[in-house]
Amino acid sequence: MKLSFQSRIACLFAALFVTVQALTVVCIYLAVRDNLLRQLDQDLRYAEQAFRQLLVESAARVAGETGLLVADFGFRSTITSGDPATIASALENLLLRINGQRAVFIDLQFRVIADTGGQWQGRPFKVAQALANADSVRPQVWFGLLDERLQEWALVPVLAPVPVGWVVVAQAVEEQRIDQFRQNSLLPLQIGLAVLDSDGSRLLAASKSEAASALLNSHFDPMLTTTIETAEGRYLGRVLSLPAAGQEQHIAALLQIKFTDAFAGYRHMLLLAAGLLLLGLLATLAGSVVIARNLSRPLRTLAGAGERVVSGHFSSTPLTDRSDELGRLADTFVRAAQLAGQLVTLQQKDQERREFVASVSHDLRTPLAALHAFLETMQRKADNLPAKEQEHFLNTALRQSEKVSRLAQELFELAKLECDDASLNKEAFNMAELLQDVSQKYRLQADQRGIALKAELRPALPAVLADIGLIERLLTNLIDNALRHTPAGGTVQLDACLAGERVAVTVCDTGIGIAPEYLPTLCDWDSPLARRARANGGGFGLILVGKIARLHGSRLHVASTLGIGSVFRFDLPLAEAVSVADNSP
Repeated sequence: MKLSFQSRIACLFAALFVTVQALTVVCIYLAVRDNLLRQLDQDLRYAEQAFRQLLVESAARVAGETGLLVADFGFRSTITSGDPATIASALENLLLRINGQRAVFIDLQFRVIADTGGQWQGRPFKVAQALANADSVRPQVWFGLLDERLQEWALVPVLAPVPVGWVVVAQAVEEQRIDQFRQNSLLPLQIGLAVLDSDGSRLLAASKSEAASALLNSHFDPMLTTTIETAEGRYLGRVLSLPAAGQEQHIAALLQIKFTDAFAGYRHMLLLAAGLLLLGLLATLAGSVVIARNLSRPLRTLAGAGERVVSGHFSSTPLTDRSDELGRLADTFVRAAQLAGQLVTLQQKDQERREFVASVSHDLRTPLAALHAFLETMQRKADNLPAKEQEHFLNTALRQSEKVSRLAQELFELAKLECDDASLNKEAFNMAELLQDVSQKYRLQADQRGIALKAELRPALPAVLADIGLIERLLTNLIDNALRHTPAGGTVQLDACLAGERVAVTVCDTGIGIAPEYLPTLCDWDSPLARRARANGGGFGLILVGKIARLHGSRLHVASTLGIGSVFRFDLPLAEAVSVADNSP
């Protein structure tokens, strides 16, 4: 079934919006989910470090304090020479000072000499093998079960000054500390404690027993975050192994976060986004039908109008093989656009030519009218005009003719530069030498005006590649302009220096300066300063300067301050840099 253009537009818009909306929802959900999983993994790692520090730092504190007390001479004397009751009394005193719960002294044969709990005295220490592998000079921290309760064991060697045994201080891991850690955590954290025996795993305590048991029974990797599926939902968990006395029994902390609890902060946002997207989808589905109906009607009208306006045979376009309104409209308006573009270009060029001719005619009419008036006066009053007035009239007429000549010369040079087939006769030359030559031409004029004309001589300056004739013309225009606007006692400075792979040329004067509002259009033919200068027989000098700079791939930069002076700057490419660029593959 062949669908109309209107139906195809409606179907296209509907399919496009449905696809975009669906992809948007999926992308948002996946992005939020992946970001949340990464964030939860980082949060669990941080919580694991904080929880390890919470558990170990208490035992480490006890071990440190015990080490200081055990080093006391009196305690060592009691240990080495006292009986079990005396040693037990010393241990009781030690527990009072460190707020410990139980202390044991073990000799070098791993036999319990004294036990404040009264249970192990005279018996071998239960983890003698681990004690044999312990460091004999440094305190250590263990976690293990004592009377079926999880204890922190601080193992401290007794040196007198050689090792004589160990003092072991045990302290129960209080659930209150773990609950306080959970409450202070910003995460919905679930914590459990378990024993990892060689025979199997056993859960000691957990805030969520089912999730903790599932994590214990899974094939978890202590280095990675594990995902666990339970009847209550999905959990992310990590297993933190604590320092243990032996290989037969390990104590582990289980840290878990329920995915739905962590996702709760995002759920409302996603539901709101989904609701808005659904409303937008319904609106776009209804709007696509209206848009297609309203779009096809003017398209048919415009296509017919374009065919009536545009006539003649033109090359085909990629859409001319379509039989609907869009094909006709595209073909018609492509041809119309071609004609309209050509017409606008011609109109712009014609308008520019008219404005230029009118401006130049006005600028030439003033000096020609003055010249004609003076010559006519001299002709009519040749017999009665005094010699002094005749000389004045002749000088004035001569000045007006010079204005006309200067305008004509500048117009001729500008016409040559504006010509489409104008080409540059580029050659390599030394810019410092050209500055010296040009400055010598204006030395006498500068001296007559009382102006110091200086040119920096830099013999080591690399050669540039440019049209030496045009660059000389550019410099003469800038120097002449600087001398005419610099009062007696001022300075005109010429300089050229290396700037990267180009040579920067500056003409600096201490003249009257240029107002800031004139700087943006300084090189335009219709600028206020150019119109004012043409009234005095000039006005095209800076236009020529700007055009010559652009032909050389540069731009005239002007910085000026009223009453202080102006700085004109342009740059030219190095001859060596251009040669390397031309020879590069």
